[in-house]
Amino acid sequence: MMIKAYKPLPKFPSISITGAWCALNCKYCQGKVLNEMIHVNTPTQLYALCKRLKERHGIVGCLISGGFTKKGKLPIKAYLPTIKEIKKKLDLIVSVHVGVADKNYAEDLRSAGVDIVDLNLLDPQTMTEVMNLKSSWKTVEETLKALQNYGPPFIAPHILIGAYYGEIRSEYELISMLKSYNPYIVVMLILLKVKGTPFELVKPPEVDNAIKVFEYARKIIPKADIALGCMRPRGEYGEELELKLLSKNLLDRIVIPSTFKPKYLPFCCSLPKELEDKIMTKLILEHP
Repeated sequence: MMIKAYKPLPKFPSISITGAWCALNCKYCQGKVLNEMIHVNTPTQLYALCKRLKERHGIVGCLISGGFTKKGKLPIKAYLPTIKEIKKKLDLIVSVHVGVADKNYAEDLRSAGVDIVDLNLLDPQTMTEVMNLKSSWKTVEETLKALQNYGPPFIAPHILIGAYYGEIRSEYELISMLKSYNPYIVVMLILLKVKGTPFELVKPPEVDNAIKVFEYARKIIPKADIALGCMRPRGEYGEELELKLLSKNLLDRIVIPSTFKPKYLPFCCSLPKELEDKIMTKLILEHP
């Protein structure tokens, strides 16, 4: 079975449009993950950064992320005209990490030319107790429907296994919800201990229990690629997880594997095949 491996940096950087700010202050992150991204604070800075990175490092795209408002939204509206310019003048693939979305928000992303939405899919209890964001299953469903019907062409749902205090709670229900949307990919993440947060000592789910979630996803959405994304524990836990997933043929994509040395694709694992082919063709033409 062919496993595709990905290494986003340096060709596909992550950019926070809110710097280190986030209104939610989620228990597993508290904005600290944002410090691993490149920070910008204005649309002008975003365009200048993308232009400079393309000229100096030949980036092929970027993930635009950041902190969320108290309503669970990435405050991206002021950046949308700039994203349209980035698409038009720099010809970059643009992925946006969103939380809650409605029809207008989804339409705005599509109008700006955003290619991919990376959607963190969490259940209402986790959103309320861990993310400090009051929610309901109706909100989760409406976000999915809005993005699917009115948003960018590609929606890449991400499921964080163990987000509720390291327990597996509603992951199966979230996967079942995705079935009717026929996603081209499901990106699996595993709870990661972030130093200095309330979750610093929270253990991720047992490896075998996490693998059962992958097995369920393969069974329920057999046509979707299953990816093991960036956010996951490394070391002994990560190696055991990788080896067991690979032995069971439960992975189609993986970000920077620990257990084998692959030839990397230089971008984010959530890109659909159409955009992967476009980038690789472009890179071959530029560097024959």
